[in-house]
Amino acid sequence: MDLKFAGQRVTAQEAGYTVALVFGGGYEVRIETPFSLRQPSGDLEVTPGETDLPELIGRVVTVANADDEGGLRIDFQDGSRLLVAADPDYEAWTVAGPDGLKVVSEPGGGLAVWSGAQDGA
Repeated sequence: MDLKFAGQRVTAQEAGYTVALVFGGGYEVRIETPFSLRQPSGDLEVTPGETDLPELIGRVVTVANADDEGGLRIDFQDGSRLLVAADPDYEAWTVAGPDGLKVVSEPGGGLAVWSGAQDGA
C-alpha cells in the first residue's frame, strides 16, 4: 500500500518510548516497537526509549509503503531505509495524514485503514 508521502521531507522528530516523525504534507509516523534503520554508514537496530535515533530531519522520502502483513518501509533519498515489522502483541506503528488518513499495523499482522476522503466518496 502506497502511503502517499513520497517526496516529503522529515520536518521534526521525537524519540522517547515512541518514535514520532513528522513529514511535510501533514503526515506523521509513530513507531512503538523495535525497528531497523539501514544507512550507508551502517545498520542500526532501534528500540524506542532505549536507542538514540540519528538525526532524520531534512531527509526526503522516496518510498513510503505498508505491506499486507503490517510492515512499514520508508526509503530516503540518501539511501537510508527504515523498516518496521508487525508486532505479535502490539500496534507496531501508525501513519496519520491529511483528510483523515490513518493506517495502523495491527497486533499479529495486517492493516487497519481509515480515510475520511474516501469514506465520503
